[in-house]
Amino acid sequence: RNLGAEVKYVGKEACQACHSDKFETFTKAQMGRSFKPALVHHSAAEWESVKPVYDPHKDLYYQAIRRGDELFIMEYRLSDRDTVHKRIEQIDYIVGSGQHTNSHIMEVNGYLYQMPMTWYAQDGKWDLPPKFDDGNNYRFGRPITQPCMACHNAVSAFDPASENRFTSVPDGIDCERCHGPGELHVAEKKAGQIVDVAREIDFSIVNPAKLPIERQFDVCQRCHMQGATIFKDGKTPFDFRPGMDLGDVMNVFWPRYGDSAHQFIMASHPDRLKMSECFVESRREGSGLRPMTCTTCHDPHLPIEALGSDHYREVCQTCHTNAEVTTVSAPQGPAVPGCSAPASLREAQEDDCASCHMPVSGSIDIPHVRVTDHYIRVPERVTPEEVGKQSEFVGLASLIDPHPTHREVAEGYMTYFEEISDVPYFLDSADVRLEHALKEEPLERVAPSLVRLRYLQRDYDAIVAMSRRIDRSRVEDAWMLYRIGEALSESGDTEEAVTYLEEVVRLRPTHLRFLNRLGMAYVSSEKLDKARETFDRLLADNPAFGEAYNNRGFARALAGDFAGAETDFQKAISLDPDAYQAIGNLASLYLNTNRPEEARPYARRLLESDPTNQQYVRLWNYLHQ
Repeated sequence: RNLGAEVKYVGKEACQACHSDKFETFTKAQMGRSFKPALVHHSAAEWESVKPVYDPHKDLYYQAIRRGDELFIMEYRLSDRDTVHKRIEQIDYIVGSGQHTNSHIMEVNGYLYQMPMTWYAQDGKWDLPPKFDDGNNYRFGRPITQPCMACHNAVSAFDPASENRFTSVPDGIDCERCHGPGELHVAEKKAGQIVDVAREIDFSIVNPAKLPIERQFDVCQRCHMQGATIFKDGKTPFDFRPGMDLGDVMNVFWPRYGDSAHQFIMASHPDRLKMSECFVESRREGSGLRPMTCTTCHDPHLPIEALGSDHYREVCQTCHTNAEVTTVSAPQGPAVPGCSAPASLREAQEDDCASCHMPVSGSIDIPHVRVTDHYIRVPERVTPEEVGKQSEFVGLASLIDPHPTHREVAEGYMTYFEEISDVPYFLDSADVRLEHALKEEPLERVAPSLVRLRYLQRDYDAIVAMSRRIDRSRVEDAWMLYRIGEALSESGDTEEAVTYLEEVVRLRPTHLRFLNRLGMAYVSSEKLDKARETFDRLLADNPAFGEAYNNRGFARALAGDFAGAETDFQKAISLDPDAYQAIGNLASLYLNTNRPEEARPYARRLLESDPTNQQYVRLWNYLHQ
């Protein structure tokens, strides 16, 4: 009865009075420690005598700093041992229990951004976060969006008109993520409506153990099934509530390769488990076995550290024994295979079933992390003949909904292309799927996906042509309108582009990247007053949005406000030492206001960054005539 949207979340503290035992252990468990204010006693990381982390692609160093109980990250650059750039930002939140990692978030007026240092607990070291390496360093600018927060924290108060603004942030995953919103349950208990749960189910709250097996599994795989996530039409990341069919809210797609049995990602536990013979056999009708779920082995109320060293072996032995036979009588049901390994091998592994059948391995998406592979199987060897087949692409698997529409599969391919691997054939596959989708659904429903695909293919003419067939007044999809606006801009129709981007900002007024793009569209159409107003509005919301300083400075320079432009360009460069547009704009401003000596250092920085750039070469030569 708590599935309806009218039932509110009340926070884990409301559960404490009646469930103090579970509250005390859960808040110490991994999920309960998933998101905390950035105080030193919440951190698993080392903060004393820490060596800096160097990014060779950006030529930037990062240093973890502690000042009392407060935590900071310093970014700096050296030139001949001189510090030529330094930026210090305070950490506001720590993400992760510390079992594997602690990552870090900064907040600017409610806007959340991931920071460029992560603590990797298993190796005891600091390094760049996942996806920040190989020249992809987001520095202090990677938005923490609603899908990110939906799995790493309790239900948060998100501003739906933004990309990454939260009006309140809870303190870790809480009871209601697995039991559903508690308002109804708490109200009934306070009113004296008590249910004897030993005899009947209390339907005012969800007890996952009482759900059908598939719905139990959905509670866990909502967050432990990672990949290219697609939300169903009209659904958001916080719309799933325990007890629902997860496939009605979202789907997850992940490619299958020839080596999918051997390579896996961090949060792929349900997918891996479903590949296991243990899982498949337990679900087989007539097997006599108790259906396997995540809670067969895991109690989410308890920290992993509290479990005995024999815990997982004992779970395995509820069905299997260590007898040196291939078939034994299982305590819970019919005969099942036992361990046939020699006693000497079992002794060497301390009779730890998981060490052989669920080996710890590195995930392919997160560095310095080792996780238990949940694909339970007899160890096998890959022959040299099989190695060549392992990288062959088999297809994009639908991990939640077994019957996705063609449009949803196309969205899965595009999301995988954007977020994980920009291999062109994923877009080709999306194209084929959308051709099929147009035979099943009207253009109005498929149009957002078509526009997205053409945008990724940079086919702007196709988008412009498509926009002529669409009634813009009926479109509420801000991203679709944004992509049409960008296509119009690329095609040279700046006036029409402005009208689309204005509509985008009307729909999403606190989405800062949309505001920034509208401001630049105003500059292109010579509406400088509107441009400055837009950038002023953006920077009032986020004074650390470096690109907007450069863009506002450019608008000011065009309007003749050279002092204001100079200040903005300098601010942009102080936030990002590689803001080459701002560096070039500042050099040009100095040159055109008869200050060549001040222009030369910036011209040198441009030339050093790209000696083959002819514009930089001409500027340098002009300043040294």
